[in-house]
Amino acid sequence: MSDRIPIIMADNQPLTRAGLLYFIRQMSGSSAVHDATEKAELIRLLTQRPNALALLDYTLFDFTQAQELINLCARFSAAHVLLISADLSSSFVKLVSVGTTNTSMVFKNSAYTEIADALLAAWRGERYLCSHVQELLHLPEVQYENNPLTKTEVEILKLIALGKSSKEIAAMRYLSQHTVASHRKNIFRKIEVNTVYEATRYAMRMGLVDIADYQI
Repeated sequence: MSDRIPIIMADNQPLTRAGLLYFIRQMSGSSAVHDATEKAELIRLLTQRPNALALLDYTLFDFTQAQELINLCARFSAAHVLLISADLSSSFVKLVSVGTTNTSMVFKNSAYTEIADALLAAWRGERYLCSHVQELLHLPEVQYENNPLTKTEVEILKLIALGKSSKEIAAMRYLSQHTVASHRKNIFRKIEVNTVYEATRYAMRMGLVDIADYQI
């Protein structure tokens, strides 16, 4: 590691912070480390240091849903976020893996070598997923027996879950944007969701979307 990439420490547990600092000092020597104790401070630091490596425990920060984290990673695409948490759900891991390209994930109880490898990979801007995260990515999804959607709606929901815009879906399906908007409204009504994030979770749980369809 060199000292040219700033590090943002976004973890509110003193013991974890001390452990991460030990790792950082072992590998990077005098790299500058900046502390963030809440989301607003993390955003401010990333704005000032857009190429930073952020070490984040999502579960301890004031994020209300995974989509907020996904949006943050898209906004600061030059940065790399290493999620280091004690507990991440399978659905969260899948959503973040699908929705971002600049995140890595490792658990706090991972082996020493995995944590070190995750830090080094993230420092280089390379995605790293520890062995437990990889297991979570391949857990089978719950199948819904009573699917309220038509075949066309299922296909459009898949595209929505893959992050396609209404304009892109219209072009791919040879439909008007108005027709896609109508399908989208009906899909959300039928599955009782209000956001793309919720629709994506539904698609994954229903088994309509396979994590293998994504570039991880």
